[in-house]
Amino acid sequence: MHLGIPALLDFYRHHKADDSLVLVTIIAIEGSTYRKPGAMMLISRDQQFEGMISGGCLEGDLLHHAEEVFATGEPKFVTYDMHADEDLVWSLGLGCDGVIHLMLQRLDRELDFGFIKQLDSWHAERHAVLLALTTRSEAGPPLASWALADGAGNAAGEEFLLGLLSDASQQEWPGWRYRRVSVSDEDAVSEAILINIPPQTRILVCGAGPDAVPVAETLSGLDWEVIVVDHRPAFAKPERFPPKCTVIQGRPESLSELVDLDSIDAAVVMSHHLENDSVYLAQLAGREISYIGCLGPRARRQRLKDMAGCPEQRVFGPVGLDIGAELPESIALSLVAEIHAVLNQRSGLPLTPSASK
Repeated sequence: MHLGIPALLDFYRHHKADDSLVLVTIIAIEGSTYRKPGAMMLISRDQQFEGMISGGCLEGDLLHHAEEVFATGEPKFVTYDMHADEDLVWSLGLGCDGVIHLMLQRLDRELDFGFIKQLDSWHAERHAVLLALTTRSEAGPPLASWALADGAGNAAGEEFLLGLLSDASQQEWPGWRYRRVSVSDEDAVSEAILINIPPQTRILVCGAGPDAVPVAETLSGLDWEVIVVDHRPAFAKPERFPPKCTVIQGRPESLSELVDLDSIDAAVVMSHHLENDSVYLAQLAGREISYIGCLGPRARRQRLKDMAGCPEQRVFGPVGLDIGAELPESIALSLVAEIHAVLNQRSGLPLTPSASK
């Protein structure tokens, strides 16, 4: 699951001097839509924006709606019905057969941009966060009121909404992406959307050879945090990798000292040196890492597991989805697609049945 929060927070940091921003949130959908509830978009007064709530066909129209919200300061609800009953929808020719319900709200600098400042702080500490936004209010907190609670026990925002978040995470941290909650008080009804915001996905690449560069580039393109480790000075150079990558020079034996391995979501072992790869694998084994992959054929994978003393460890290898990859760039695409599927608990199979034409 990936809501694009890191990019939104980058946008916020670059616009912290602005008087206000407009936040667009998908609060409900019907049928097939490009993005799902919880997806967000931030807009500045000069019509710059970050985040997408469609494939790019609605964002321009939302900029005009944002002008009204900037002017009035009042939340606004916008619905796009993209059913293909007509040849053209708003002359855009969408025909996506879905309905998107959005809420636009102004976030003011004098009020710390609503929940954004607090979310930025907790997200930097890699805390999972639950966000509640009021989407209907006949009683209780006003429209677009907010509350935040994180996995470390911190909370902020409207007391009424904090109660909803407490109920949602009472037993354990929820696995759902969003929930719509309705609370009735006599004849009045309040509704809120609860959005589960995970920490930024963190990927470890063990090995910084030439084929690790396109892997890091593809991972960075997803706005994931990438850490690359290699003991070879000629390879462990930050300038060889995307700017946001963390590149560390160090021996495989020191991996657990160099990197907080318990914070890693996925790891790829690709130094192309059997002994070094086995040392990397030995330190990764037994931890709660959703994906561990090793380059090379099945026989090499089993040999690495034996050398690392973890014959029962689940290790992906050969890594990647079967797309006919051969060059480093296509192998990177295949590998990252597999990681993406595993982290989202998906099969990685085509969405179109093989029998369809």
